[in-house]
Amino acid sequence: FLISLELFLHASFTNVQSYYDSAEYEKAIAEARASTDEYSNPKLHLLWAKSAQKLGRLDEAMSAYERVVMLDETNIDAKVELAKVYDKTSRIILAKETTKELKNYQLTFEQRNAMELIEGTDIQKIKSKASISFGYDSNINVSAKADELNDYYNILGSNGEKSSSFTRFNGSLSYTNDFDDDGGSYARGDFKVYNQNNFNEHYYDMFIGTLDFGLGYRGDGYNIFIPIGIDKVDYLDTSLMQQYKIEPRIDVKLENDYIFHFNVAYKQRVYNDSEYKAMNDSSYTLGSGLYYLMDKDFIYVNLKYENFSSEKTLSALFIDKQMLTFSAGINYSLYEWLNARLNYRYRDATYDDARDDTYNQIELKVSHFFKDKYELFISDRQVDNSSDYVPANYSKNIAMFGLSMSY
Repeated sequence: FLISLELFLHASFTNVQSYYDSAEYEKAIAEARASTDEYSNPKLHLLWAKSAQKLGRLDEAMSAYERVVMLDETNIDAKVELAKVYDKTSRIILAKETTKELKNYQLTFEQRNAMELIEGTDIQKIKSKASISFGYDSNINVSAKADELNDYYNILGSNGEKSSSFTRFNGSLSYTNDFDDDGGSYARGDFKVYNQNNFNEHYYDMFIGTLDFGLGYRGDGYNIFIPIGIDKVDYLDTSLMQQYKIEPRIDVKLENDYIFHFNVAYKQRVYNDSEYKAMNDSSYTLGSGLYYLMDKDFIYVNLKYENFSSEKTLSALFIDKQMLTFSAGINYSLYEWLNARLNYRYRDATYDDARDDTYNQIELKVSHFFKDKYELFISDRQVDNSSDYVPANYSKNIAMFGLSMSY
């Protein structure tokens, strides 16, 4: 009795956290059970649930997650994990009801992907997102420095880099129609708009409109989708080109919160103005990636191979090429109200015209989510392209802040 009394007197959430961080899950559960004075703390029950889940005690984890939701109905992490537990314990109706409740919250792409694989259908048939941002680009024309161009062309007066502030709008609208009530076949259409208006250099204003339509199939823990689409690009004061594409992909939910995807693509770019016709090309792509989900955070890695071929006998320079791109990133919640995402991209490009490029990009984005559907963000992107073709040897920095809305 005295030993039990001492345990109850000294039990606390801090001790539960310490045991959980040390992977001593049995002790974490015992400590949580004894911390009766802190039963009103949803964080205590969240650690209790996670510890039970680590030990494979799903019924105990389910009860603890349900207590979290009762104490804090806005806890997205608990609802996501609760849906997973319902699914693993064959509580199909509860799993679907829980995922449907999540449609009103700001989910990451990975959380939404996991939920859709669990549910077998989309969380909602119509999804939309829009963002408005203001930014500054230190090299809006993607140019080498003026002195480097002067030396390369053996002239004076090259323009070199140009900078500009800009406003940018991104919008997307998606509609999904399920042919079956419990997953199976479906059709999906997507419409996206990107528009950048520069304050100083309007010659480099850009508009991209994308329309995709595809058929897909969702099975037990996997999703196959085959879309075809068209991109329209306005740039350099002209209707520059159209791109036609087909991009089949498959996503598979693995054990321990991993999602693997594999995709292939075939694309054709057709330029409109006669001065750009020699740039027409076609390409095929092979890509794969792996996401590791950690509650609402995640880590990802992607690898992509692309091969470009000219569509014209007398083509422009640097059309035929091969590119290998590696990208990785982490999404991490600094606080409940503050989220950070760090992305890195490396690309090696080898051209048939005896040219090699090495591209590096790193970006940090910090976001504050509020009222479930709104995001305030600030980001900074640094780009460096090293090339033995001097005009393509450049660096640039893009800083932005803005607001996005999801429905």
